[in-house]
Amino acid sequence: MPYAKGAGYKPEKECLPETRKAVIDEIIDWVNVPDGDGVPRLFWLSGVAGSGKSAIAHTVARRFYEQKRLGSSFCFDVANPDRGPHYLFSTIAVDLADFDPQWKRSLWHIIKDNRALRTTSSMKLQFESFLLKTAESLKMVGPVIIVIDALDESGDRESRRGLLSTLAGRIADLPTNFRILLTSRPETDIHDAIHGKPHVFCKRMDGINIKSTNHDISLFIQSQLSGETSLSRRWPDRAWCMPLVEKSEGLFQWASTACRFINGKEKSGWTPSERLHMLLSSAPQSNNLDSLYSEILNRTFQIDETTPMDRFKKILGTILAAREPLSISALRELCFEYDPDVVELIIRPLGSLLSGVTHQSAPVRPLHTSFRDFLTNKDRSGPFCVNLSLQNRSLTLASLRVMKGLCFNICQLETSHLRNNDVHDLVSRVERAIPTHLSYSCRFWADHLQATAFEPDILDEVKEFMHKRLLYWLEVLSLIKAVNIASQALSAIREWSRVSCFDLYYILRIERPISLHFRPTMKVLLHLRWMPASL
Repeated sequence: MPYAKGAGYKPEKECLPETRKAVIDEIIDWVNVPDGDGVPRLFWLSGVAGSGKSAIAHTVARRFYEQKRLGSSFCFDVANPDRGPHYLFSTIAVDLADFDPQWKRSLWHIIKDNRALRTTSSMKLQFESFLLKTAESLKMVGPVIIVIDALDESGDRESRRGLLSTLAGRIADLPTNFRILLTSRPETDIHDAIHGKPHVFCKRMDGINIKSTNHDISLFIQSQLSGETSLSRRWPDRAWCMPLVEKSEGLFQWASTACRFINGKEKSGWTPSERLHMLLSSAPQSNNLDSLYSEILNRTFQIDETTPMDRFKKILGTILAAREPLSISALRELCFEYDPDVVELIIRPLGSLLSGVTHQSAPVRPLHTSFRDFLTNKDRSGPFCVNLSLQNRSLTLASLRVMKGLCFNICQLETSHLRNNDVHDLVSRVERAIPTHLSYSCRFWADHLQATAFEPDILDEVKEFMHKRLLYWLEVLSLIKAVNIASQALSAIREWSRVSCFDLYYILRIERPISLHFRPTMKVLLHLRWMPASL
């Protein structure tokens, strides 16, 4: 069954101890209410970006994990293809199977000998089969909580339509001891789908007492900045704390980002107290987070310097357009037009906004979704705006360039008569021969191509790839256990090529006849039924 790896709660994302106590206690009390039809099954915690919803969700998940009452936790991530709506219910079902042996047996009886059901993308069918039917014959004692974080990051409205329909109409059919904690921004489609439903309890973050929120933010800021001696010299008795609390306007994400900026080395030559003064003296904007992001970027890059700004847009655009987070070493290869050191020159000063900037192999990604939203909206980010359509074009060409390194028997296997699973050192061979940037290019180049406007120059690159490296590409997909994407990728290429007078048949056509070995590979393995019979 599809399973979203890494989608569970993370202790490092929890609330600071002794903060958010009232709302956390309210959620815990709701979970522990005795079973009964009168108890709302779903607790929807909504609020603007940066208000601290996810930290509460991770804290609650950890609390119930320690009590052995956490059935599953799932955190959506718009930048990760395996963390979308179609993975939710199958991941929850697998987690519940690990949670309870009876659930595992019941689920097995439903899905065994039915691969179509195990791999279905229908959220309605997943919910009914993996959860409702599995639970029919079970009697689980005590509360079981499922935590679903950041529903607004599950994709666009169309992609989460089926999920919202299920949450709105079928959650009440779960066993009475099941509770679901859901967090999201108050997006219109989410609000319209679940607000006012009898099985849903709605709580808004802005409904939390502002004094309590400011007190919690004060504790957080003090925990992050108390060790800075330069602040103490210029701002005695922690006089820096309350101005920052007031500046945050109730947003934990603002406080968190500000503290990282003050503590960090984002602006070489400036002391923490000087960076603090920068933030406190910045002009207010209608969006407090946008104001903070603009201040940090303006202090780090000069918008009238063309070369650094072009590099910023290209490298940050690559980070945002990537289908999965890329490391610094992978970004170096995919931003091939730059000197290898340029990538680090751009992203290392952004440690308050990006994760993974200090390690070569760690994934680099925005620390908060609001920063991604900021950069992709021209009205909000102005000169720092990133055009993702241009970055998809760039990643298409970069991936095709990287895949020029494909070759026959890339892992240097001694024989082709063994299955992959029977090669005892295959994992180490793959790690040596197929680096991250090559693996990424092989898996996602067609996705980036599909999001790119048709260009003859790109067509030439695609034709060369199809003529010279197609089978080598299939070999790599097999080695990294991703060969199932080949047919879908080729379909995407065909749809892209139809923009012109070309079709995939013309892309593949070459002067000399295609070999007898090549023909069945294309027709049978990839199921290209639409290709001319003469091929």
